Amino acid sequence: MSQRPLFRTLLIVAVVFCSAALAQSTTPTAATQAAAPDLQTLAQQIFSPMADAQPRVALCSPPTNDVCPNKNCQCVRFTCARCGVKSFTCNEATGQSSCVCKTC
Repeated sequence: MSQRPLFRTLLIVAVVFCSAALAQSTTPTAATQAAAPDLQTLAQQIFSPMADAQPRVALCSPPTNDVCPNKNCQCVRFTCARCGVKSFTCNEATGQSSCVCKTC
């Protein structure tokens, strides 16, 4: 009879140990999935205003004779790449434009 309480105690310890091991093994998977960048984050990094100037030229080329599409491209791809464009206006006659970004 003295072995029965010992067996129960060992069984309880084993169950607790296995439960802790399973809980610990699922935590890194959840953390890895949460840390993986999504497509929006990748796009922000690629089209960020701090990126090298050379890729910017390639993304808004070829420039058109009309200044407004060129400025719109700059607004969408570089000025407001992080959160998007709230409003963009351009006067074709004067070339004056206004680019307002959305707040994140």
